[in-house]
Amino acid sequence: MRTLPRRRTWIRLTLVPLIVMLLATVVTGCFDPLNRAGSRDPDPRHIVVGSGGVLESQIIGQIYIDVLEANGFTAENQLNSGTRERYLPALRAGDIDIAPDYIGNLLQYLAAAAPGLSEEEVTKYSSLTSLPDIENALPAVLGDDLLTYTPAPGSNSDSVTVTRQSAEKWNLVSIADLARVAQSETVSFMANSEFATREVGVPGLRRNYGLDVDFKPNNDSGGQATINELTSGRVTAADIYTTTPAITTENLVVLEDPKHNFPANNIVPVLAKSKDSPELRKVLDAVSAQLTVEELRNLNEMVSGTQKLEVEDAAERWVTDHGLNKQLGS
Repeated sequence: MRTLPRRRTWIRLTLVPLIVMLLATVVTGCFDPLNRAGSRDPDPRHIVVGSGGVLESQIIGQIYIDVLEANGFTAENQLNSGTRERYLPALRAGDIDIAPDYIGNLLQYLAAAAPGLSEEEVTKYSSLTSLPDIENALPAVLGDDLLTYTPAPGSNSDSVTVTRQSAEKWNLVSIADLARVAQSETVSFMANSEFATREVGVPGLRRNYGLDVDFKPNNDSGGQATINELTSGRVTAADIYTTTPAITTENLVVLEDPKHNFPANNIVPVLAKSKDSPELRKVLDAVSAQLTVEELRNLNEMVSGTQKLEVEDAAERWVTDHGLNKQLGS
């Protein structure tokens, strides 16, 4: 009879630590580094840098950190802060002070979320595609607490991309040239399935350029499978994001888009207005000025290509190579 209490005691002594461990694991797994709402440091030279989760965004965020530190700022790393749905509220709440973003996508997101906008106004903002139009519209949806600095020349946008062989064969420079070819040849085009119905996808290419394509869906977002289909000649053209390293390594050609079918997605710093200063603007404008589309491809290649550098190492190399590892003007 005395064995039962001992057994229950053994179970209790065994399970209690186990439960504590499980609870600790759950708490740790749910730990959120961006949980300090209202904690923004009023010091304008203390900058918490966040970023989206994609590698390109993290690399640019790390470049911001390196150049800020080289110019006497205290830069705190909160990179990989999640999606735009995460890091923009974190910017407003005071968890982070700045993050790199993509100007066209930023406008569309903010317009959809802005209070007080009519459906017609949201549609108007979301339909803007040229960089000047997007820049002019942004202040109306940023709110009183956020602002952006000068966009970089480099844009990570959708594209109509062909092989060098096709470009030379048909004298292709712009999407309009491919539309000319499509009048007598079948032009097969590969992109994510939603490209078939998106306003800037197949309907936009038809509306803006008269380009009719034989659409081939492949949901890898212009990744290696799509690139293989393009370079093998099984499709004529594809939607490859313009900062994809393969555009350079595979000698592909991005056709010009003079009618701005695809929204500009230039890299732009978005930040808390309370952190704005001439010194901060000077530093970030200096970085942005050198972030061309070719430089963005090179940075992506350093991390995701054959070199396989860590984000920190790729950023450090780029900052040094571009003379940004010291005080600006020194």
